[in-house]
This record gives sequence, structure tokens and C-alpha cells, in this order.
Amino acid sequence: MKNPECLSCRSKNTTIIFWGYPGDMEWYLSAVAKKEIVPGGCILSNNDPKWECTDCHSRWGKRDE
Repeated sequence: MKNPECLSCRSKNTTIIFWGYPGDMEWYLSAVAKKEIVPGGCILSNNDPKWECTDCHSRWGKRDE
């Protein structure tokens, strides 16, 4: 799946937000460093966004269950 363009700044530098506690910390830290994911946190709600722009840090979408 191709990452969407940012709705705010139109950047193509977007990535999925990782919600929850990672089971493999080595993979997690590597993926964050490569900007393959961004940390979302461990506390989930019904309104968590799915995407973040790594340029302007805008967040949008709805997290998958």
C-alpha cells in the first residue's frame, strides 16, 4: 500500500503511526529511526489517527483495529 499525501502540506513524506506496545523493541527502534513508522503511544482510544506527515507532523485518518 502506498502512503497517502499529507492533507495539510501535500508532502509525500508520510508514514503510519504505530499504536500499542512493541513486541520486538529492536525492530521498533530501527523502524522509527528509518521513519518507516512513528510512535503513537500505548494508550488507545476510539479516535486515534493512522497517518503522520514526517515534515509538518499533521495526523489524520482512523487507526485500524
